[in-house]
Amino acid sequence: MSFFKRMNKKQWIGLVFATVIIFYDMLLYSIIIPLTSYYETTFHASPTLIGILFSSYSVTLLLTTTYFGQLTDRIGRKKPIIIGLIGMTVSTILFAHPLNFEMLIIARALQGIASAATWTAALALIADLFNEKERAIAMGFAITSMSAGTLLGAPIGGFLVEFGGYQAPFYTTSLLLLVTMVLGIFYLKDEERPVIQETSVKTWDLLRQREVLWILAIMVIAEGALTMLEPVLPMYLTEVFDANTIFVGLMFGAMTLAYGIMAPVSGALINKYHPSRVVLTGLLLSGVTLPFVVLAQSTIQLVAALFILGGSISLAVSPTLTMLGNSQSSSNQSSYGTLYSLFNIFFAVAAIIGPFFGGVLTDVFTSKITIIIASGGILLGTLGLWLSSKKVYLQRHRVKSSEANIP
Repeated sequence: MSFFKRMNKKQWIGLVFATVIIFYDMLLYSIIIPLTSYYETTFHASPTLIGILFSSYSVTLLLTTTYFGQLTDRIGRKKPIIIGLIGMTVSTILFAHPLNFEMLIIARALQGIASAATWTAALALIADLFNEKERAIAMGFAITSMSAGTLLGAPIGGFLVEFGGYQAPFYTTSLLLLVTMVLGIFYLKDEERPVIQETSVKTWDLLRQREVLWILAIMVIAEGALTMLEPVLPMYLTEVFDANTIFVGLMFGAMTLAYGIMAPVSGALINKYHPSRVVLTGLLLSGVTLPFVVLAQSTIQLVAALFILGGSISLAVSPTLTMLGNSQSSSNQSSYGTLYSLFNIFFAVAAIIGPFFGGVLTDVFTSKITIIIASGGILLGTLGLWLSSKKVYLQRHRVKSSEANIP
């Protein structure tokens, strides 16, 4: 591909490190999924405690990501990445030798803090290294690595536990993290960025930008729908298809695989078409496809519906990383850390409210009706965002025109 041929050594190193780090993060996020029953048996953990264990990651990610976003804008991208890798390694070692269930929660919370550092700095590094058109493709690979980590975490964890015992997945990933950290210390370089003045862009300044809020709204709706399916879809599959855990995992795998495949494709599409049209098309297709998940009468139809749904959600979400970077002028390059910390914040919010409302609606109605309600919500959100998109991008065009006229 011409994209790879044009990359220089610094871009190669930066992109490889960023994508590998994001992959590790999501791998560690999902590697404990097959260990749920082990924790229930060993520590007599209730479903509520298991839920706290899984959600502690999102809570600490939400609480610390703004700090790390501002930190990476002040001191560069490399140091927060190394700090985050150290935190991920420590949390993984704690998982390998838990004295009690509370230690597991602490380890999971530490993982969320470490992810706030690595995710924010890694995405900011990609934004630094690539120009507006190249950034779309580079961010697509970052999203693909995220999907790959999510997809492979549970099966890799299960395989390593099966053949090496409980500590095997944590020893393996700790070693990989240590190797990556050492290589990062020697080879990872910060891109030269403008010196930050006291008037540098703050989180509140970014939130006052209509375009930034519009992009984040796209991501929240799409990711909220995806995370809503995490508790709801297994219940539906169990009720209708008499599904076991392997079947449920394969269905989520089909959706995640499509998500990862579509991520780099969406990067090429937003270079060819207006980005707002691409993400709105993805959101519209998500809303239209979602009811077919509960209308499927066979496994093949179900796989097809989930595959299209995963690709549609990726089409809506993947370009938002690039769009956020492109929403800022070159003079605001130093604000990329703060900008992508906002992405992490809203991503965490979507990961919290999606499963919550999915569970509440399923308690009130049924899993099938909940999925149909979610479809209606996506379509209404798409309509609202489409009606507001012209005003948002007209404002951006005026700002760019005024900047171009400044001598």
